[in-house]
Amino acid sequence: MNPIFGSGPALSLRFAIVFVLSLVAMTVDVYTESSRQIRSTLTSIVAPIQYLADLPQEVFEATAKYGASKQRLLDENERLQKVQLEQSEKLQKYNMLVAENARLRALLDTNIRVDAKKAIAEIMSVASHPYSHNVVIDKGTSDDVFEGQPVLDHEGVVGQVVSAGNNTARVILLTDQTHAVPIRVLRNDITGILSGTGDINLMTLNNVPHDTDIKIGDQLITSGLGGVFPDGYPVATVVNVKADLSKPFLDILATPAAQVNRLKHVLLLWPRPGQADVNKGVIND
Repeated sequence: MNPIFGSGPALSLRFAIVFVLSLVAMTVDVYTESSRQIRSTLTSIVAPIQYLADLPQEVFEATAKYGASKQRLLDENERLQKVQLEQSEKLQKYNMLVAENARLRALLDTNIRVDAKKAIAEIMSVASHPYSHNVVIDKGTSDDVFEGQPVLDHEGVVGQVVSAGNNTARVILLTDQTHAVPIRVLRNDITGILSGTGDINLMTLNNVPHDTDIKIGDQLITSGLGGVFPDGYPVATVVNVKADLSKPFLDILATPAAQVNRLKHVLLLWPRPGQADVNKGVIND
């Protein structure tokens, strides 16, 4: 069988011819203007074809990059929203604690005699009946709470304990229509009895004659009479004085000094050492 490619001098001759032709083609390509023009023309023709051939891959890569970038942004946005929500919750809790701390400090800073025992109690529940103004606190007989014990907030008198269990106690508010507080007018020491009306914002000063020196803006404080409330604590401010000559007494309304409609904590007071037992009566006869 004859080989596909011959051998010997003929093969060497053909190789030499191809080599010489290659050198000639390279020389012509480098040193002649026409070859450069041909190459430029071919490049111009091929370039759009190459661009179109590469376009799908470039579009795919760009789309993939855009999708990845968008997903990263969405993930980052979600993370930042979670961080913002957590920080907002922490800020709200911080503000609540700051406000509560301020209220507790105000209670402890209430102008109470140094030798008086006192303790802070938290409101656990509020009576739902519109005319029954009482609350339940988280202190009871195990904390030495007793019936008739005076209760204050940082603004003034709140009411007094009417019943006490082991760990809780019920406090009647001074605005309850069955409650009464012996008071005196800070300006001139006129005494009287201030009673609840069943309205959380109003109380009435009872049996005050027409010729009594009392006016709107007068501060009413505890008189200490009756032995229930110590003398000198704010109770209410007179907001209305009406003289109706058809009635034997003035119509006088006052608003409580204590924030009885926004109670969260209250202050319990104990008698001073050596003081007589506190009167347990609370009902306005």
